[in-house]
Amino acid sequence: MARKSNINKLLQAASSSNSITANESSSELPNKPLSSNPAIDLAMGANQKRARSIKEPILQLEHDQVVLFKYHDRHESAIDTEKFQQIKRSITTEGQHFPGIVRKTDRTLKDGRSVYELIVGRIRFEASRDVGVFKAFLKELSDAEAVRVMLSENEDRQDITPFERWLSILPLVEDGILTNNEIADLIGWDKGNLSRSLKAKKFYDECNLSNYLLDVSKVKLHQLIEVASLYEKDPLSVQSAIDLISEKYSSKKDNLFLKAIVSHLSEQEKPKTEKIFLDGSKVIIKKVGNNVSISFNGLPKKDALNEVISTLETIGALK
Repeated sequence: MARKSNINKLLQAASSSNSITANESSSELPNKPLSSNPAIDLAMGANQKRARSIKEPILQLEHDQVVLFKYHDRHESAIDTEKFQQIKRSITTEGQHFPGIVRKTDRTLKDGRSVYELIVGRIRFEASRDVGVFKAFLKELSDAEAVRVMLSENEDRQDITPFERWLSILPLVEDGILTNNEIADLIGWDKGNLSRSLKAKKFYDECNLSNYLLDVSKVKLHQLIEVASLYEKDPLSVQSAIDLISEKYSSKKDNLFLKAIVSHLSEQEKPKTEKIFLDGSKVIIKKVGNNVSISFNGLPKKDALNEVISTLETIGALK
């Protein structure tokens, strides 16, 4: 509760110095009933309790005036969901009950209108395109303050998956906007779990997983961390598995892709033994992981060794 209170104080302090230009209209928040679906209300911003009590002026912005915050926390795939379509229908028929939050940039459009950066309300912003107007509170915030507000507003949103949240905090860590401890506190994660999850970034980047993990709602963060730990131990085997799966099973994406990697590596770790009989020799080939042993009982003829090579290929003992 203390953290929420601090965020509210931050917003109130910021609002006191804000001004609205002549070409920016304002209105009071409409006192309309919420949707009958709590999940939809939450996604539309129903946790902004301060909106009704503080009576802040609201900007009426056209969509071409708004650009995304560079540290925004919503993935593109979150826009292509049934829940989003429900929100869109609700805003189209009933209006946008809860404003987003923007900050002013130093940019202007050719016609002189100001450009704003969207801090909170990405789903509402996209869902209101057909209406033609996006309502938003204007705040004067630094990058760090904007991130704190964004994470605080979205903290209780059940539609932001752990993987989507993880993707959103990577640039915050890389750019040093907030410390790991600050991020953990804001998003309600255990500090140790956050640190462990951040180790998966190397695997995610080096193996270009953004090409395979496309839908944030279908990726389990713990599965990514599991495969990342395997990559840390044996990067060549994991990369080989990725290449094989992407080539032979191109339809596997998201969590199915990660599971396929684990399954392939587990299969590779199973001991495999093949016996072949050549003219004058009995050959036993054993493979455990990347370790291969070949024993000959008797001397084989040189021209019979091609069968040994063929067997090695069959059990996956050759690159």
